[in-house]
Amino acid sequence: MNLEEAVLVRSGVFRRTVAAMWMLAMAAGAGSSARAQDWVISVLEGEAVVVDGMRRVAAVAGLRLEPGAIIETTAKTAILRLEGGDQSTYDLGPDTRAMLAPPGFPVRNERPPQVYLMQGWLKGTARGPREAAGIVTPALEVLPFKGAVVLQQAKREHAAFVEGGRVDLVERRVGSGSIAINAGEFYGGEGARRGSVAARPAPSWLQTVPRAFRDPIPLRAAAFRDRRVEASPLPGPTYAQLADWLTAEMTLRAAMPGRFAPLVRDASFRAEITSHLSAHPEWGPIVNPEPRPRRTTSGASR
Repeated sequence: MNLEEAVLVRSGVFRRTVAAMWMLAMAAGAGSSARAQDWVISVLEGEAVVVDGMRRVAAVAGLRLEPGAIIETTAKTAILRLEGGDQSTYDLGPDTRAMLAPPGFPVRNERPPQVYLMQGWLKGTARGPREAAGIVTPALEVLPFKGAVVLQQAKREHAAFVEGGRVDLVERRVGSGSIAINAGEFYGGEGARRGSVAARPAPSWLQTVPRAFRDPIPLRAAAFRDRRVEASPLPGPTYAQLADWLTAEMTLRAAMPGRFAPLVRDASFRAEITSHLSAHPEWGPIVNPEPRPRRTTSGASR
């Protein structure tokens, strides 16, 4: 908890602040709902898990996703493609964690970002007549773009390679303006320091790019247009499985209690939330709600 949050908690303002942020996050999610309804997993080579709403399922090609869906691949996953109605595609590589249509982030060119990449590999491609709406990572924001960009988000390092077109990047931790990166150019950064742009990526970095990103894969969502695909249910999400999202940056955290509040009915989840409350204080009103004032009758008042 930072100093500002600590002051808010002590003053009692924090509960009202969190409530307002919940409302904003939910409104943002509702506004993007129509756009996200058309998103489908069109390609899957390997295994992945999806937390969509409150349910946790095994990913499968043809599965339609709701706003805020969390997708996590394994170290052995070759590729998972998210394909949208606007023909934008987002290919997830191995050991990758991402969220579709994350709520609460600023609108760019009248569109909120389509994907939040927490860690791993992501290739975004705008294939239709309209630009792709953009991508957010802990370190970078890719503004709405035409063409194709490969992103890598590691614990400290982050990188972007523009395969085609042009991409404008914002270094979120630096607070500067956008950086224009053209086709063939490579951006690399570390921590909160300003990154740099090179004319081409290093051969050693190219060798780490998922092999599936190099092969052209046609659009496939149309094959699932008239099919209803059901995924195999998995046990509900635990605190350990959600911990990195529950303790992420505040924009993401603000929507988590409104989405996962029913999980506090589970004793182990409630105990974990309570013991780590300093890492996500917005859960305070859920696990320790303020008691309602008791109503008194006129006779009791006398």
